[in-house]
Amino acid sequence: MSDRYTLYGRPGSGSAVCETVLCLTGLPYDLVEFGSWEQHAPPPALLAVSQLAQVPVLVLPDGTTMTESAAITLHLADLAPHAGLAPAIGDPQRAKYLRWMLYLAAQSYPTVLRIYYPHRFTTDPSGADAVKQAAVARYAFEWSVFSDALGAGPFMLGNTMTAIDLYAAMFISWDVDPQALFARHPNIERLYKQVASMPALQQLWQSHGV
Repeated sequence: MSDRYTLYGRPGSGSAVCETVLCLTGLPYDLVEFGSWEQHAPPPALLAVSQLAQVPVLVLPDGTTMTESAAITLHLADLAPHAGLAPAIGDPQRAKYLRWMLYLAAQSYPTVLRIYYPHRFTTDPSGADAVKQAAVARYAFEWSVFSDALGAGPFMLGNTMTAIDLYAAMFISWDVDPQALFARHPNIERLYKQVASMPALQQLWQSHGV
């Protein structure tokens, strides 16, 4: 049994937040990166650990395989309380933490996929643009809800940066027009810049386009 984690990912994908948490927690890990396979068959090495042929995939030291970026992020943050990325069970902030982590995963992640891969969500090729435009409008609405909850911030839980903020920064970088988003919601811009400017994350975020 190894003491190391193995993260399967792709630059610019949901593996960005998982790699970020691994970096900040100091948990030992190896990274297996793939290029885009949208126009090709999925890499056999990925299919070996994920029937869905999706990243991220995290293989735990005991060989257990995890998928879903939110689940991986929540698990890693809980494993390393010293990093301060998650309120402990019993902490009054825990409920809010879980709510907004799952909000991004359940609401915003599917919306992003419809923006960038609209053809996957219709059997009518001529309808792909309509799927995308509806998703762009939906994404803007979802950010307005997030902004209302964020308030003065600077982070979702006030002055303490948690995994929510790391996860949100990744989603912000996927917006089709981040500058327009920032103009509408200065508090979201403030959160994004606080996270993206952390010295320990500079190189990692840049490799993922954040």
